[in-house]
Amino acid sequence: MLTRRNFIALSLALLAVPVASAADKKMAFEIYPDAKGEFRWRLLDGEGTNVANSGQGYVKKADCKKMVENFKDDISKYTIEVYEDTKKESRFRLKAKNGQNVGSSTGSYKAKADADKVVAAIQKGAKDATVTEKEAEKK
Repeated sequence: MLTRRNFIALSLALLAVPVASAADKKMAFEIYPDAKGEFRWRLLDGEGTNVANSGQGYVKKADCKKMVENFKDDISKYTIEVYEDTKKESRFRLKAKNGQNVGSSTGSYKAKADADKVVAAIQKGAKDATVTEKEAEKK
């Protein structure tokens, strides 16, 4: 039987255990070949959910890697624009200084505040994101 004293002790012990939230886990960039044989990147949040994709394919893997490194070096050099899509939901896109779309959200968000949270997480976590390279999937 769980006594009040034991319940309190158990509760305090559980509070001391660190719980890793998605915000505590590192984001990750994945570089991968697409169906055309070009290279693309995707950005995964701390839970492994794909939150953003490259806006284009890169013929050379090195060019794709350079774009990822640019994001990691200073994401603030890019504009992250939250906008309303045709379904009246919020999405975001990453734009270079020349206006070129270099990335976008993988889905839409019913509330603009939810899109804003993901954007804030990207702005905070991109610099520390891991980078992995994926091979082409075997057919």
